[in-house]
Amino acid sequence: MISRFVLSALSRDKLSVFLFHKVPQQCDPLVPADANMNRFEHLLDQTFSQLNVLPLEEAITRLQAGVLPRRAACITFDDGYPDWLTGVAPTLRRRNLHATFFITSGQFDGMPLWHERILAAVRRLPGPMLDMGIPFLPSQPVAATAERQRQVQRLEQELKYLTLYRREQILQQLEAMAGVQAAVVPVMSEAQLRDLHSQGFGIGAHTALHPILDYCNAEEAEREIGGTRERLQAIVGGPVNGFAYPNGRPYADFSRLHVDAVKRAGYRYAVTTHWGVADASTSPFQIPRFTPWAERDWHVTYQLVRNLMTESMQVSEVAT
Repeated sequence: MISRFVLSALSRDKLSVFLFHKVPQQCDPLVPADANMNRFEHLLDQTFSQLNVLPLEEAITRLQAGVLPRRAACITFDDGYPDWLTGVAPTLRRRNLHATFFITSGQFDGMPLWHERILAAVRRLPGPMLDMGIPFLPSQPVAATAERQRQVQRLEQELKYLTLYRREQILQQLEAMAGVQAAVVPVMSEAQLRDLHSQGFGIGAHTALHPILDYCNAEEAEREIGGTRERLQAIVGGPVNGFAYPNGRPYADFSRLHVDAVKRAGYRYAVTTHWGVADASTSPFQIPRFTPWAERDWHVTYQLVRNLMTESMQVSEVAT
């Protein structure tokens, strides 16, 4: 009751948006920090039961109109995983909770998520060492599970801030060393995306290949932002109004140029990954989001309260 009172007091005219990614039934041994379904369901029952969960686009509209309820919150997911259909989707529906899923469209054209390709390759590397002959990726051991965990983290961090061309080069080299092909990575099908959409969940765009937009040239950025919207709308047969910036940190991962591109592409709103909450002064094209990672319920509540008191960062926008 105390936490509910505190949340009500702090959340007036503020919108909390939660961000999740893959939620497996059991955590992958190489990514033990992922929240599994048991943890996710507990979070829904213990934390979201204290909140007023709204569809994201509706919540943004109500925020701008000044009629947002106290403890307003939204649930979002990024990337695109086929097991959402058997995991998080039925879990949300049983609780009558809405969510918006921001999808990478490249997987519908044979290009799985790049970080999932890393995971598949590292799992099958012969060992005991990984030596790619690349100066910024020095030779590292991969004999033990803990060593492979570290290599997954290292490769994701190093490849994230490369051009699309260079990242693909290194991914293909890694896959060749592991003796695997990108096709081994599970991807969401067009039918599964339509299924998710038909269940009433929101569908948003998250680029085609999940690049850092600041590392794209102008043509690539336009294709990743606008082209993805067109691709997803063709699949679901309806409007796709929201966009999620990959990695999503203002000034570090995207700039005003990309916010302008999102507007030109016809989106109505976009989300970042900077902590904080949206209020009347927040641009609808830079809605902040956060992920609670604490294990204990009181700690999750503390994180939510702290987030309500955090001022989000926004890049400056050109008046239109």
